[in-house]
Amino acid sequence: PDDARVIDSLAKEELSKFGPVSISQKNASNQRKFSDWLKREGRGSIVSRLTGTDQQQRSLQEDFRKFTEAEGKVVVSLDRLRQYLGAESQLKQHNPYPDDALMIDGLANEELSKLGPDSTSKRKVVQNMAINQRRFSDWLQKNGRGSISSRLTGSDEQQRSLKDDFREFTTNVEVKISVGFDRLRQYLGAESQLKQHDPYPDDTRMIDGFANEELSKLGPDSTSKRKGVLNLASNQRRFSNWLRKNGRGSISSRLTGSDEQQRSLKDDFREFTTNVEVKINVSLDRLRQYLGAESQLKQHHPYPDDALMIDALANEELSKLGSASTSKRRVVWRLASNQRKFSDWLQTRGRESIASRLNGSDQQQ
Repeated sequence: PDDARVIDSLAKEELSKFGPVSISQKNASNQRKFSDWLKREGRGSIVSRLTGTDQQQRSLQEDFRKFTEAEGKVVVSLDRLRQYLGAESQLKQHNPYPDDALMIDGLANEELSKLGPDSTSKRKVVQNMAINQRRFSDWLQKNGRGSISSRLTGSDEQQRSLKDDFREFTTNVEVKISVGFDRLRQYLGAESQLKQHDPYPDDTRMIDGFANEELSKLGPDSTSKRKGVLNLASNQRRFSNWLRKNGRGSISSRLTGSDEQQRSLKDDFREFTTNVEVKINVSLDRLRQYLGAESQLKQHHPYPDDALMIDALANEELSKLGSASTSKRRVVWRLASNQRKFSDWLQTRGRESIASRLNGSDQQQ
């Protein structure tokens, strides 16, 4: 995908300057063909190595040599791509916070998607702004300060501390620099709504996990879909916040529970919507589907000491996984489900718990 974006952007830029020149179109086709070959062979993308270290660039040249051996003589104009990537490659000089990187790239991609193929100068303005933002986030991370996105739409105190950090950051910068806080804040419109609500912790984990899984499926140009996901997450957090304030059980504790629990959740949602001025959707069925693996945990009744140990291990493993690690996340859940199932079996047969014997005497083990 990163190659496709750059190849298409370069092709559009050349089309705007030179018209439909066959050599430019052929180059773009060859570049996509090479990237397709790299993907099939499990090699890194063109863009990830084109302006990287000497070793990365050498490995790309070596892969190109193997590609031409397999496909015959093909021109892909790596130098032209490298030249085009001038501003974009600067993004890789900095290592921002992950949440900032997601926000910065999302805004930059939204801005770039609005520009026509001949908007080269405007494109570079967008890229330079993204570079400044990533550079500031990199500085924050190195100096142990909070990320931009964690404070940008937060309390007055958080927003003031962000401005103070920016002032300190700019004292070490040789030229005047802008990071467009207001534009980032505007972009975060839907996302900032998440912070207005205080849901149950178990619901927070489920809602954020579901939202991150949905966001990971979207391409860089899917701005409207992204805001749809964030708005849905905001609605879910709002409902969970209402449940907590009114002393009702959490969504996740009832979503895949008994018929009675599920009915009570629907009744609470009906009551919740009577107090809402507009029609609201929380997609309980979609959350239920997402909870597929997690709901298996609720089919078993392990010993309390085993439940504590199993859940702690599962949460530790899940905390190490990124938002896009859906398959790995389900592996963790499946293992926890098996562990709870075994503890349930032990309890129903009057045997001792796993935890009480796991590190005990040889006889207990």
